[in-house]
Amino acid sequence: MSFILVIETDNDAFQSDGHDSHIAMTDEVARILTTATKQLAGTPVGEAATIIHDINGNAVGSWHLD
Repeated sequence: MSFILVIETDNDAFQSDGHDSHIAMTDEVARILTTATKQLAGTPVGEAATIIHDINGNAVGSWHLD
């Protein structure tokens, strides 16, 4: 069994908005991981898969549990 998570970080949601660009990226990744954790909890293994969206609503990746 594997848990696969892919996040593409090359769009505006991961860029600096006047802050250090590394902080903007890590904040958005942390937000996505928090959301994915909530989605994963209690989900049956065969149904554990979803598209990941950034704060702007853009699809930036996916996760699934096989």
